[in-house]
Amino acid sequence: MTVLVGGVAQLYQGDLDFGRVAAERLAGEDLGRDVLVEDLSYGAIAVVHRLEDLRPRALVLVGAAERERPSGSLERRRHQPLELQPEEVQVAVGDAAVGYVSIDLLLTVAWGLGGLPERTVAIELEPASREPSETLSAPAQAGLEPALALVRDEVRRVPVLELADELRELVAAEGAEQTGSLRALRALLDELETVDREGRWGRTFAHRERLRRQIAGGHTGEGMSALDWGLWWALIEELDRLQPLEDRISVEVVPNGGCSPPAGP
Repeated sequence: MTVLVGGVAQLYQGDLDFGRVAAERLAGEDLGRDVLVEDLSYGAIAVVHRLEDLRPRALVLVGAAERERPSGSLERRRHQPLELQPEEVQVAVGDAAVGYVSIDLLLTVAWGLGGLPERTVAIELEPASREPSETLSAPAQAGLEPALALVRDEVRRVPVLELADELRELVAAEGAEQTGSLRALRALLDELETVDREGRWGRTFAHRERLRRQIAGGHTGEGMSALDWGLWWALIEELDRLQPLEDRISVEVVPNGGCSPPAGP
């Protein structure tokens, strides 16, 4: 299944065109065999149809959004389930039908119509300029490379987060068993939930090393299948591959409806 990266923009409207510019840059990169980059600025209803066709396993949006943050700042927002009334969805669909384009509108319409992937993240820039222009402002231009790096990080994290989802089901089936390796795995999976929610690695790699030591020391349960072991080691190896991302740029993460300026590295 595909990971879809989508730019959301108001074309040639100063910094509100940020998503299109970002998507054009990313489209020229090799983000992986199953990663598709598209400009999703053509309207939320059409985007929902596109999502229904692709059924992506994850969606990463990039664009500008006005949320009263410092101009040029970046924010990663992990989409959370929305509690929408039918009339709210109808209003959003109506706005989309007459040509309004924004990240929030796309998320509302796609969620309301049941087309949004469970794992959806938006990388947002606070615009400094909204006047018609074919170029970005200096603050937006300065934020472009960090935003692209955040998108790349999101795409690369998808496989390890999916492995964590699969392993949680196996761990739940183990019940209350408390071997050293199982305790270490549970701690790692808890930390990966935080990674998914906040986009920060935290103590992920320390928990990985603890799990590796527990397995090497033979502190494992009885009756584990080859599939179980394969998933455990796949998770460890995927984290080994991703560890260099720990030192990448970080931004403040907030739930839907809130905002915060970016944090320092």
